[in-house]
Amino acid sequence: MKKQLIAAAVATAIAVPMAASADVTVYGKLHYSITDLDLDAGAGVPADTDWDDAAVDGTHVMSHDSFFGIKGSEDLGNGLSAVFQMEFSISADDLGSVNNDHNTYVALAGSWGVAGIGQVDTPLNSSTASLELFDQQIGDNDQLGFNNIRLANAVFYMSPNWNGLTVVAGVGMPSASNDIDGVEAVSVAAMYSNGPWFASLAYEEVSEELTSAIAGAAAGSDFDKWRLGLGYTANGFHVGFIYEDRDVDVLGDSDSWQLSASYTAGNNTFKVAYGQADDWGITGTSAPYLIDDAEQWTIGIDHKLSNRTKIYAAYSNYEDDQLVVVGGLAAPIVAPKEWDAFSLGIIHTF
Repeated sequence: MKKQLIAAAVATAIAVPMAASADVTVYGKLHYSITDLDLDAGAGVPADTDWDDAAVDGTHVMSHDSFFGIKGSEDLGNGLSAVFQMEFSISADDLGSVNNDHNTYVALAGSWGVAGIGQVDTPLNSSTASLELFDQQIGDNDQLGFNNIRLANAVFYMSPNWNGLTVVAGVGMPSASNDIDGVEAVSVAAMYSNGPWFASLAYEEVSEELTSAIAGAAAGSDFDKWRLGLGYTANGFHVGFIYEDRDVDVLGDSDSWQLSASYTAGNNTFKVAYGQADDWGITGTSAPYLIDDAEQWTIGIDHKLSNRTKIYAAYSNYEDDQLVVVGGLAAPIVAPKEWDAFSLGIIHTF
């Protein structure tokens, strides 16, 4: 899932000059890789959209959340503007598809902030996006239980920047086409950026009705999360830390953390990340499972060919103790899982 900051998306739209009219901007990203995946016998990678259907041994062409979008603004006078954004995902492997499953909204913006309605990444999702060095490729921290979601039928608000502090809140509401009664989700995040330092704190609560429609950890369960993010960037160096604590129905309490670092020299960025997760899994399926003692480490290098195009190489290793609960069994089956992946990719933005 694309983890674009709501704040960044809205701020970009607001940054269009507030003239009587403004040109509509077409933009997007194409991200593909050749990835070699080596799985233990009988093991599969965790369910995650970044992997598409490549959960088998071998070398695959993979599409990583490519998309195109349209955004713009209109000056309404008296310091008020209307801003909008529509994004569509593109999958170019297996003959491809186009879906309206990215951030799509319309909002009003002024000196008081931005308020809008539509389909957006949750504030918790957005709060640590800048700390995820391997987002949407092998090494993505979704594999460690950092399950990020996008809300349809959302109402959201983003505050102005108060000396480095920005607060974002979103609420997932029922629509006329579903039978959910009441609020589906509540997500709030505070992000602070001052010089080389970054910090964020976020809370999210999601209903069982909503998670039943989401593929991933905690499907079919109520859950709430706290997520902390810390970052430091200076002189080409970057260090980031993310910690999340989850309380999920049936599964109980679990947590995940990831530490990452990078160094940029000229057109090259060298990256490394390591993380662990304890007691997370998927419920609401015929064979629910619980992940215990998961760990993942990833190394990579990005090379900029231009301001809009880069190539990369990355290697990632993942292993865990997986407890699979099959109907009727008195005890779960212990099925440890391990995989290695090497990826060569290209990313072009426009």
